[in-house]
Amino acid sequence: MTVPLPLPKRPKRSNFKLVPNSQVHLNKANNATEVYDLEGAYWEFEIELANVPEREALALDAFIASLRGQVGTFTLFDYRREQLDKDFTGYVRGENQDGNTLVIDGLPLNQTLLVAGERMQVGVGQNTELKILTSDLVSDSLGRATVVFESPLRKIPADNTLITFKQPRGLFRLADNNQGIDSAEYKKGIVTSWKIKGREAF
Repeated sequence: MTVPLPLPKRPKRSNFKLVPNSQVHLNKANNATEVYDLEGAYWEFEIELANVPEREALALDAFIASLRGQVGTFTLFDYRREQLDKDFTGYVRGENQDGNTLVIDGLPLNQTLLVAGERMQVGVGQNTELKILTSDLVSDSLGRATVVFESPLRKIPADNTLITFKQPRGLFRLADNNQGIDSAEYKKGIVTSWKIKGREAF
């Protein structure tokens, strides 16, 4: 079972961004460019913890050690985009949906529920995917809507797969094998600054 990253307190800073997987080829003869839009966009994050007593920080360090570097995975949400007012869920309506749109249901009726730029979580556990909406999410009189987002789905979700809007999470692994407490800054038994980086796991 995938578990959340056990932070001892809210991060001082939380930075999430979606990194596209596009490539540009430059023709040296005439400086023309050709752009390739490839699959495999991924989220990356950097959080910074500040002023944490060492005893509390050690529990997080133990969890990071248990990940065995980039082997293990965990879930995490962006503390700048918690969407605490989005206290409702939705469900995938129908099978064999792919790409960057989903028909969903189970929503509050006749409302603009999210605006472009807000986020959602598709699935749970090892099937968790974090998405950013590129159009407003507007439900109809039956609580149905078509949600448009990036990046495209990596797995085709089953009918009735859970869609989460409150504190939507992504599935991550550490960015490298050097993310432990030994990289933190200390002063008199307090971890004054500890930066942790990760990227989406898929």
